[in-house]
Amino acid sequence: MSDIKYDPDLWPLGSSWIYPRESRAKRIYKILVIAAHPDDPVLLTGGLTYKLTQKGHKVKWISVTNGNMGHQTLGPIELAALELEEAKAAAKSLGAEYETLNVNDGWVWVNRENTEKIVRAIRSYDPALVITHRPYDYHRDHRYTSQLVMDASYMLIVPHYCPEVPISPSRKHPIICYSYDHFEKPILFEANVLLDVTDVYKKKAEAIALHKSQLFEWLPWTLSMEDTIPEEYDERTRMELVEMLIIWHYSGLISNYRKLWKKGYPDRKVLKGEAFELCEYGRPASKEDLKTLFPEAYVPTKRELKEVLRK
Repeated sequence: MSDIKYDPDLWPLGSSWIYPRESRAKRIYKILVIAAHPDDPVLLTGGLTYKLTQKGHKVKWISVTNGNMGHQTLGPIELAALELEEAKAAAKSLGAEYETLNVNDGWVWVNRENTEKIVRAIRSYDPALVITHRPYDYHRDHRYTSQLVMDASYMLIVPHYCPEVPISPSRKHPIICYSYDHFEKPILFEANVLLDVTDVYKKKAEAIALHKSQLFEWLPWTLSMEDTIPEEYDERTRMELVEMLIIWHYSGLISNYRKLWKKGYPDRKVLKGEAFELCEYGRPASKEDLKTLFPEAYVPTKRELKEVLRK
């Protein structure tokens, strides 16, 4: 029988890392965001990304597709090159890296080829945390990206699967989280982590605005608004369009979890937020893990979440 005893000061219950708490606070962590399209990571995690990189942590954004179909006039080759440039600029503005797996937009399928791409991408970066879409999102590329991450999760520690990229020396899975969405069927989003990004909203909005082809050309066209918005976008119009996108995506998060925002941030009013749901795949996360990987976040209890979701 081992003479090693559990000490909660050294090994927090459920912790993903067996390090003393003092050394945990000083470590640099790597966070990997795997999203479907080049402009998804900044919308879903822009505030978190900036908070992490400002504390010295490493963040990498990966889009599965090159986004080459999302424009009304630009052709696929020209658009893919432009989206790569825009996504790199957005990531750089928040201190992150960016790359694409270069799958054609609308061609994300759950198959061997794409699963192996995800396994290689995660192994190569060896992150403590992976963030992706929920599998209930409106866009098939989003849903299948989520499924690919889940399918890849166990294979990460299988040495003979994609052997050209070695498994992590620790043989540990990353924690996996879903980013927020407002869809209610078949399952409501459960906010295991609530993050106030009001203080970094301007940086996030400016980074989103760097996706000019999507925000100021493609989005207005999809809404049949191209004739009502000036061809030359001034700064005010640009930010209004960004605000419209953020409100569309996040308004339910602020209103539905208002009690928890007040409890988690009693000293201020939360105007802009991001939220994340724990995926059952990957490594179990303790509350301390989440507080480390989501700086300044509020981690509600299961009882608090049940009370909110019951309404």
